[in-house]
Amino acid sequence: MSRINLTQAQTTEYDICVIGAGAAGLALAFALGRSGLRVLVIEQGGFDPGEIDTTDTRDEIVSPQTHDPRQRTNREAVAGTLMGWGGRCMPFDPEDFAAGSPRHVHPWPIPFEDYARWVTPAAEFLDTDPVFHEPAPPGWPAVEGVNVERVERLNALEQADDLQDRLKQGDAPVDLLSHAQLLSMCWEDSAENRVHALQILQDGQTATLPCRQVVLACGGLESTRLLLLEQAAQPSVFQGSSEALGRYYMGHLTGAVAEITFRDPEICDGFGYRSENGQSPYRRRFVLTGETPSNVAFWVENLAPSDPRHGSGEISAKHLLKHSERFQNPAPHIANILRDPVGMFDAMRAGANRLSAAAARRPQRLVAHGRGPYALAYHAEHFPEHDSRVMLSDSTDRTGRCRLKVDFRYGQRTVQALVDSHKLLARRLQAGNAAEMVLPEDDTLAEAIIKKSRDGYHQIGLTRMSDDPKDGVVNTNCRVYGTENLFVASASVFPVSGQANPTLSVVAMALRLADHIQDQHRTGSAT
Repeated sequence: MSRINLTQAQTTEYDICVIGAGAAGLALAFALGRSGLRVLVIEQGGFDPGEIDTTDTRDEIVSPQTHDPRQRTNREAVAGTLMGWGGRCMPFDPEDFAAGSPRHVHPWPIPFEDYARWVTPAAEFLDTDPVFHEPAPPGWPAVEGVNVERVERLNALEQADDLQDRLKQGDAPVDLLSHAQLLSMCWEDSAENRVHALQILQDGQTATLPCRQVVLACGGLESTRLLLLEQAAQPSVFQGSSEALGRYYMGHLTGAVAEITFRDPEICDGFGYRSENGQSPYRRRFVLTGETPSNVAFWVENLAPSDPRHGSGEISAKHLLKHSERFQNPAPHIANILRDPVGMFDAMRAGANRLSAAAARRPQRLVAHGRGPYALAYHAEHFPEHDSRVMLSDSTDRTGRCRLKVDFRYGQRTVQALVDSHKLLARRLQAGNAAEMVLPEDDTLAEAIIKKSRDGYHQIGLTRMSDDPKDGVVNTNCRVYGTENLFVASASVFPVSGQANPTLSVVAMALRLADHIQDQHRTGSAT
């Protein structure tokens, strides 16, 4: 298979057209192509890092204090946001699929096992190890209600470049139409509401491509915008559909507002990134179990380099070297270096390694130095809010289509649940004689969480999955309700955000959808 142009695409009958060549689109397309189906991937970008022009104004962000612009959250290129992401991989937790949980007003309509079977192939696609449990660090006391065996992993640095190379060289089971945009869909005039063709723009030329099935895999925001545009242009197709389209927009809350000091000074080293036996680097996290206010993962980080309480000669040396002209009182940092002279050499070695190595994403290194204190970071669940949403704007983009109006909100329930989760973790760690946490007062803690809460990267919930068209946008097979052959592969189908970064699960659900589409072609069904 190969890269093609618009004229070539018009002369081929494709079984599947996939809009978007990011993680979801490529995982799904490769799986379908390997099964023998003819697959066309249509990608707006090309083979570059995909950074979006700062003058691009396709979005109108109502809530800039909580939502970053697409220039920061997305990449438009083959491999998509894999070209710039942090590489953190972890699956959803079984608790996220608990139908009886009071946290989930609209839970997942599929069982955890239906999702979990795709985690290992998703990890393989992302080039990371599929093991997300590791034993607790030696000496860690069993703490009731706190799990430290769930880990996150980093994927291989070169994975996105490898994907681009495969498509450049034609070593992929799909055809690629790059630098092309989907403008609109053409619908059959029948009760089945089938898409029979796509209006495509490439290099100023427009053309109509026939299609049998379509998968929107161009990120949560853009997939939702395309559906909203179709809903506005073809109201009869979406007549009676749920009002959930574009609503219940979720991301995550992340930051660090607490400190932790371990009882055992040797324990902390087990909570930094580790790489053993040639496996992908992993980091242990604290996860609350049992009855909890929300699903949150906590992990240990260094204190800010400017804070000499970290006690590390390495961190102080780096900080002095980087900010020497601004120091009024460097004495505490000099004292750290004198107490920890080996740290100075570690700082010099780390600096030399960075100068000699190509620029690349690296895991954050935890400098374990005694009991602490250390910063305690979190990545927390965002509960769905009806008024956290996107909609079509009155203004238009460069193609004449409506821009997207983004009103992204964190509700009080979400913030209070994170406050309560911090307090619960503090109580359980203290009761287990494992560590002490220092937290601000309640009002200050909530304010600190709100101040740090912003997203736009994870784009969850906008086209959420449900088992009833009154409650969601896609069914349990990710098919858009009211249509026969239009699907969505994106974090936007997740009805629950959980604590996990979504990329691994996006790929897992894309592979699940690929399996469903293959089954459709084998049996001739459409569900």
